[in-house]
Amino acid sequence: MTFQTRARRVRNPDLPMGQRYTALRCALEEYRQIGFHASWAFLTGTDGRAELDAETLVRALDRLEASRNARIAENAVFARRRAEAKRAGRREPEAEEARYRRGRRWPGPDALEASRFAVAFEWRRIGPGARDRLAPLHRHLEQVVAAFLDGPFDRAERQLLAQMSGDLAAIRRELHDLGLRSPALNAWRVQEIISLDTFPLVRRGWGGDVEDVARIFWATRSGMAYLPALYTREQTDWWVREVMVPQSEVLVAEHRGVPVGFAALEGDLLAHLYIEPGAQGRGIGEALLDRAKRRRRTLDLRVFAANTGARAFYARHGFSEINADDGSGNEEGLPDLLLRWRR
Repeated sequence: MTFQTRARRVRNPDLPMGQRYTALRCALEEYRQIGFHASWAFLTGTDGRAELDAETLVRALDRLEASRNARIAENAVFARRRAEAKRAGRREPEAEEARYRRGRRWPGPDALEASRFAVAFEWRRIGPGARDRLAPLHRHLEQVVAAFLDGPFDRAERQLLAQMSGDLAAIRRELHDLGLRSPALNAWRVQEIISLDTFPLVRRGWGGDVEDVARIFWATRSGMAYLPALYTREQTDWWVREVMVPQSEVLVAEHRGVPVGFAALEGDLLAHLYIEPGAQGRGIGEALLDRAKRRRRTLDLRVFAANTGARAFYARHGFSEINADDGSGNEEGLPDLLLRWRR
């Protein structure tokens, strides 16, 4: 029986409530992005033993379908991108993207709410004995969990979360050997859900990213009050589509399945790195820059002298000033700096 058939059974008022209830549980068996029990509790507000009324069943199915449809849309784009990569002789998917696509995350409009619910759900299932075994890592994990549930993460907490994954893998093996398999898995799930919701997926760009790249470029530069308005939105879109993307190695950052930032490399020149205004301050620029550094031994870039935020960002990440220009070297006519990073 297909997912769509089960969905019709859930919505069918002529069926007994027991059959509609069973149909929802069977539909969830096919799509349990954050685990069956956490997904059921998130959708229905119950532990799986309580009786549900028709309205609750249909509302739960609506949320389930919204996430499933978002996942299907993601997969359709991924399939087109993978076909293009194969024609170009590139290997797809990369390991980081494979982990992201398979991981415990909830695509769609309820992504953050579902992730926070799943983290709290799995955290409660780690008993006191297992928490003692997890110490002192447990204290770090507790700090990360509290910050994630209250939001938003700051830079120190993102770094702590990134450092924990290797330690947690080792402790997971230790707990498993001690017969504490379930608590170890719960701790691992907590870390995985938080990581997949916090850190962006950085992947290769492709032709289908042109509209998103143009949107991010326009939105970010429109917020820079010191920049003169040289081109219209239509002219900018044309330049991104016909010049920038074809001539660059583009990296795209997705957060919760939506492109929110990009970097464009032209040889050893980091020609562009832009983050959508609403997504700034979440470590997305850092993730793009780290990926660019892994692909080059040296990176140069030019930054406007008036862009003090970008200058501080690049200084934190190891870039040094090489020289300054009075503005004669760029079409905006604004003073800028040449910065360089070496491995």
